[in-house]
Amino acid sequence: MFHFNQRRRWSALACALAAAAASASAAELRYEMAFYEERPGGPQIAGGDYAAAIAEAARRVRSRDLETALVAATNLCVAHTVRGELAAAAPRCDDAVRLARRMDDGRFARTGAHATTARALSNRGVLRAMTGDTGGAAADFVAAMRRTRAWDAPGRNLARLERDAQDRVARARDGGD
Repeated sequence: MFHFNQRRRWSALACALAAAAASASAAELRYEMAFYEERPGGPQIAGGDYAAAIAEAARRVRSRDLETALVAATNLCVAHTVRGELAAAAPRCDDAVRLARRMDDGRFARTGAHATTARALSNRGVLRAMTGDTGGAAADFVAAMRRTRAWDAPGRNLARLERDAQDRVARARDGGD
């Protein structure tokens, strides 16, 4: 679990996501996503009730409060991605990145601490990996790694993405699936 201050608590979620493959024996990948555990939608995500998380977080996504909107967008990004609702996840993941940048730039502009943005970028990278946008996913993971050293998930997510790409190349070289 990640603690940045007493009002915000992050948790990591390992998502088992099926890799896109031609055969029925598609490799299973595990990506990590971060969500706000003790905020709207977070307890439901932690409990695996993603529909309830979506319903709870959706009520706050249009908040005028930057932190509330960020929490809602992040938790919606995660819940929709885990459910495989990728079209619904995309705008929420983009919103989370935009809002995280605003928050980090306002709070930590002098220190260069951009952990909130790093988490949002890594989450969006997972979504991009799921949609087959490996270039976009890799760019998000690398950008996230540059913004924080305190959280290793972007590096692990990038390694998983690279392993999957190597596996696809090897399968193609061996005659496909």
